[in-house]
Amino acid sequence: MVAYHISVPGHSGSNYATRMRELLVQTLHHLEEGGTRLHLEEAGQGDRTVFHLFYQRPGKQKEGNVRRSLSNAIADYFMMMDEPALIRHIICKDFRYHHPAETEAIEAYAQHILAEDVEVESGQYDRREKVSRHVSRYLQRHRTLAVDGFFRFRMKRYRHLLVKLVEHAIDEYLLDQEYQEFINLLRYFVSVQKPKIPLVQVFHHGKRRFHLLDGEGNPLSLKETDGVVQELMDQSLSQEDMIVSSLLTVAPDRILLHTVNTEETIIRTLIQIFENRIQVCQGCPICRISRMEKLDSIE
Repeated sequence: MVAYHISVPGHSGSNYATRMRELLVQTLHHLEEGGTRLHLEEAGQGDRTVFHLFYQRPGKQKEGNVRRSLSNAIADYFMMMDEPALIRHIICKDFRYHHPAETEAIEAYAQHILAEDVEVESGQYDRREKVSRHVSRYLQRHRTLAVDGFFRFRMKRYRHLLVKLVEHAIDEYLLDQEYQEFINLLRYFVSVQKPKIPLVQVFHHGKRRFHLLDGEGNPLSLKETDGVVQELMDQSLSQEDMIVSSLLTVAPDRILLHTVNTEETIIRTLIQIFENRIQVCQGCPICRISRMEKLDSIE
């Protein structure tokens, strides 16, 4: 008879015990479908819940399957229950962000990065596989595992990866903060700017390609960028965003934007800056043709 003893903090009704129980039951069902039957018991031990898993020694191959399945369940538990708390701890203690709004925002960036499964340092950042391998190696030599203690004291290299992850998340957070501050500055500039012409039509042909027409449909002849605008634009926007500089210089009362790519970054930027002065065309002949061409390319 072989036994594993897996413990988590909290009584049997706690979120920790409930989540581990659910994962272990799923694992047992999966193993039973493959012909390996395990028996699960649980008991309270002070302020902890211990799960006891018993099974007849099935041979090395099946024992390896049991260990891998159990390790996967524990890895899933870690990512659901312990990893978010560890990320918050790193944000507060390692990087000294304590304001709730900041910590929540940075944590959201970190979770987004994890969801996208981006590369951190080197190689694909496959957290589940990394954690599962660590647990499996431990269970080869030990039958008792305190899950929270294991991740706190035996996963220091993984914690280092999470520190790098949080560092990446903070960089993204600060860049977006800087971007939003700059957008707010340009938005204010537009709000106090006196219009110079009644209407500009902006035709967006994808990526960085634009051309501008006046209200009569004539190509817009752009003069040199206004000095104040130039001073603003030199701070942050790259060459690809010179359309913003052009529109700030001609200062139209209204902008009619012709595009089929409303989710592109530069389009969202224009809409944020010019707010109620800008309108996205919904149905002129040119836009209808462009939309049909886009649908044809998707099909």
